[in-house]
Amino acid sequence: MRIPLALGIVAVLAISEQLAGGPPQAPWKSLPEASPVGQQASTGSYIVRDRAKTPWERPRFEYHEEAAMGRKLAKVAVVIYNPVLESEGGKSLIEHLGANDPVEFSHILANVIREASWGYINYEIVDIVEIDGYPRKVDGFLYTDETFMEVRKTQKWQPSTSSYRAILEEAKLIERCRDEQITEVWLWGAGGMHFDEFAGYIPNRYARFAPTENPWFYRPYDIPPEIGHTMWVMGFNYEVGADNMIHSYTHRVESMAALAMGDGIWETYGQRDPWNVFTWLECDHKGTPSQVGNCHVPPNGEQGYDYNNARRALSWADGWYRYPDLRGKARLISSAEWGNNQFGYQKWILEHVPKYPGSTAYGYNNWWVYIANTDEDLPAWKPPHPSRFVLPKGMPLASEPPAK
Repeated sequence: MRIPLALGIVAVLAISEQLAGGPPQAPWKSLPEASPVGQQASTGSYIVRDRAKTPWERPRFEYHEEAAMGRKLAKVAVVIYNPVLESEGGKSLIEHLGANDPVEFSHILANVIREASWGYINYEIVDIVEIDGYPRKVDGFLYTDETFMEVRKTQKWQPSTSSYRAILEEAKLIERCRDEQITEVWLWGAGGMHFDEFAGYIPNRYARFAPTENPWFYRPYDIPPEIGHTMWVMGFNYEVGADNMIHSYTHRVESMAALAMGDGIWETYGQRDPWNVFTWLECDHKGTPSQVGNCHVPPNGEQGYDYNNARRALSWADGWYRYPDLRGKARLISSAEWGNNQFGYQKWILEHVPKYPGSTAYGYNNWWVYIANTDEDLPAWKPPHPSRFVLPKGMPLASEPPAK
């Protein structure tokens, strides 16, 4: 009997986790603290003028099977800014806008990442914090119901970004993230609340990953460093579809892959590292098949956001199911491959992100280590009763069927 590749990998991951103890100390934790070079950008990242001329040497890499394989548990707190509008009869902003349910969408994202990583990343939503109010900006500005509803009419938003420190303080999450090892906050609000698609603080980032010219690869903003571990804050808008939520996560994947695999450079013309090969596009390199593509442009795309293009183009995308050996024939691909829509495409590109045992000179073959197990110390995910079938609390026991 042939076992599907995905199921086979998951089985190997599970067996590996059972055999392994706790993860050993990751080499990066012994690196001396490195000061950033360059100028600080609005994202909180330091950027250099010319990455190619900036000296950089990768730190020593050690392959840790415990970090690279198994099923990992990542704890998430969901924070929802949903003010109650007295002027609208006490309706919440979500009710007033007819917006989407952030809790439902958060579970959609958790499922997409679980599937795309073949069970490696298992997000557990450990708390849902709903706030009757608006996020405080970095300059101290705070909307009221009246000022927020008025500016929605004019779209002349107060320009400052929201303060991640103030948000985590208001939600009483700084100590909890540190003490309970919560590694992610998924932040929900309406248009105009000015969250970034993702933000992330990485301890000793400038020793662990290369400098870059791009201010969007690393976005710490004012996430409190005293949390002590890598902290991701995803920023989502409940007024738009789930496709935009997955889109935001794909940008996070791009940023971490560019730092970890591309050494801070995203340039497919001059680079042949795994990330710059993954994002190779036929529309940029006429006469050569695409690889997988990027968040905005599919392998058959001709421009940004070209998710419903029936044009057929040659792509080597299938080779990424055999990473790091990409050899194989290119084949024709159109938007039918992902259902002719953005949600399907974002899921498709995430499913092509490598998730395999082993390593190359570029680091882990499982890129999800960098994306969501950045400190290489997420605990193993284990069901609470692995040998028992347990019904949910409140579900009735078996009974006689009703009489006909």
